[in-house]
Amino acid sequence: MDPISMLVADGGRDGEVAPLKEARRSFERRYILAVLQRCNWSIAAAAQALGLQRPNLYRKARQLSIPVKPPAAD
Repeated sequence: MDPISMLVADGGRDGEVAPLKEARRSFERRYILAVLQRCNWSIAAAAQALGLQRPNLYRKARQLSIPVKPPAAD
């Protein structure tokens, strides 16, 4: 299955295609979380990797309900 088909299949509810706004929000959230994890939760390093200024990454994290600290280890 090609990547676009996988995204469409993953983003829908009851087999429906998610609206673009919802799909973009979901992608951005997952992407930023992955970059934060790769950067060991360093906001400065993640912002640089994403091509954003730190305040903009903090704002985007707040909008997408992304924690800016690593999850507590169990």
